[in-house]
Amino acid sequence: MPLQTHYTISSETGLSSVTSLIVGSTSAVIIDPPFLVPDAKSVVEFVKSKTSNPVVGVFVTHHHPDHYFSANPILEAFPTARFLAHPYVRAGIDREYAEKVIYWPNVFGKENVPANPAKPEVYNYSFFILPGDEASPVCLLGPVQGDSIDHTLFWLPTERTIITGDAVYARSTHAWVEEIETPQILDAWRLTLKLIESLNPQNIIPGHIEQGWTPNAKEDMAHMHKYLDLFESKITRPSQEGGKKPGVDDLFKTFKEAFPQCEKNLDFFLGKMSNAFGEGGEVWEENRMHDVKSRQKGVLEGFLLEAKAK
Repeated sequence: MPLQTHYTISSETGLSSVTSLIVGSTSAVIIDPPFLVPDAKSVVEFVKSKTSNPVVGVFVTHHHPDHYFSANPILEAFPTARFLAHPYVRAGIDREYAEKVIYWPNVFGKENVPANPAKPEVYNYSFFILPGDEASPVCLLGPVQGDSIDHTLFWLPTERTIITGDAVYARSTHAWVEEIETPQILDAWRLTLKLIESLNPQNIIPGHIEQGWTPNAKEDMAHMHKYLDLFESKITRPSQEGGKKPGVDDLFKTFKEAFPQCEKNLDFFLGKMSNAFGEGGEVWEENRMHDVKSRQKGVLEGFLLEAKAK
């Protein structure tokens, strides 16, 4: 019997992040705990409504807090589960953890964010198998670029389903592009999209989608390509050519008008982006712990084997 996949969407306050559930014949796995405690409690009820199988693992796709910060209530509800992430994801969490555990409770209130968010233990394997489901491995593909460095994609080849984390945003939602600090980062994210498309998945579960929308593989991928193309034309290319930077308000307006269906969390997604790249903007320094600018093609696209230069 194939693995079953389900997803649930966090609140708008929690940035509409997606938590996925993989259900096998005897056990289950959760991907990406949400940002906020109330959303995590909702995830617990969601999981219980879908399966009575024990949860044996809770995985994290990348280091952004809206994809792991409120794992604590989930781990408490499912004490048999191991909290896991690839080593590069854990390294990203470690780089910013001390600052984030101070910053986010001041934004959302201490009642909505755990005082000491759990950190995942390192998972060194490139796949996992649930007992009784040996014909349905789950492959962990990474590190790849998404809206941050060092993402893991979860590919279910038997079921032709991929859980992307923030390598893909649904067409309902603005993408977080604030961390595309170099052309190399942009190229690497596009390569990730090509990788996803090359797998020919029937189902793509994105990292963010608004309530009332459902994932659509073709339309969501088209949305991502359009978003990154606009980023290149308005931000990357003018910067490379030494042109004048657009103003903060102009960037905000350009992206808002280009994606009118994306109506939620504009101050966060577009506000941070336009300030990061617009003339006179205020860069969000709390998001600068990963030395993104130092990442070159050989690291970002190291999985693409090319002939060595003579």
